[in-house]
This record gives sequence, structure tokens and C-alpha cells, in this order.
Amino acid sequence: MTGLSKNNAQRQKAEAMTDRRRDALEVVREIPAPPEQVFRALTDPDALMKWWGTKGTLTGAHVNLRPGGEYRFEFLSPEGDAAWVKGQYQVVDAPRRLVKTWFNSKFPDLRNTVAIDLAPAEGGTRLTLVHSGLADRPEAFEDYEKGWPEVLGHLQSVES
Repeated sequence: MTGLSKNNAQRQKAEAMTDRRRDALEVVREIPAPPEQVFRALTDPDALMKWWGTKGTLTGAHVNLRPGGEYRFEFLSPEGDAAWVKGQYQVVDAPRRLVKTWFNSKFPDLRNTVAIDLAPAEGGTRLTLVHSGLADRPEAFEDYEKGWPEVLGHLQSVES
């Protein structure tokens, strides 16, 4: 293998590794409320509207909280455009874990998953969100990389 070919092979291998790493986005936050309260805030439509609806752009939340149950969140963008996120719960393990499929009106053909783990931490809950299935869509990865920290920032207001 020539030096140039070897360099190209190494570059392609590095790019493939980068693409695999960018398949999943992980966001970790400390929330000043117990896991039971945080779980409720993430799954109860009224609670969702309190922290996400008043602080963000959520305009409607419909939840059937059981494995195989469907959810749908409706939004209004800052530009005034209607949007949605919907899917099915795959794992519901209150108050520790939620796993759900995630379909978004902005990327309707993208099949991906959101997993949320909650663990007791000093002063509240350590929330770890992993949004996976993004490897082939760098624009979606970048969108969620900006959006999830903002959304989870609103969750800081959950009352214990």
C-alpha cells in the first residue's frame, strides 16, 4: 500500500469511527427533585405542560404510559410553525428508566430512540438522556445536540 493510499485508508477509518460515535447523543443533567418527581414530569401530560409548555414551545401532550403505548407532543416553533414528536414507549420502569421511539416532523423518515435514565443523586436526580439512531443524519444530530440541552434546562424548574 502506498503512503497516499495508507493515509486515505486511515482517514476513512477515522471518519467511520466519527460517524459511529455521532450515532448517539448523550446529555446529562442534575435535576433538583427526586427521581419520582422527575419521572412524573417526563410522563404526565399536565406536568409536561407545566415545565415544557410554559417555558418552551410545547402546546399539547398526549401520553399512554405503558410498553407499546403511544405518545404525541405538539409544538409551536418560534416562527409559528406547528410541529410534532411521536412514538411508542418501549420500556417504562418508573421511576428509573424510559425508552421510546422518536419520530419528529422535522425528520419524519428518521427512525431513532430516546432513552432516559434517572438515578438518585445528592440534592435530587441525575438524568442521563441518550438519543440514538442519528449516524446517517448529521443535520439531525446537530439539531438535537442544540435542542436537548435547552429542553432539559426547562426541566430544572420541576418542583420537588
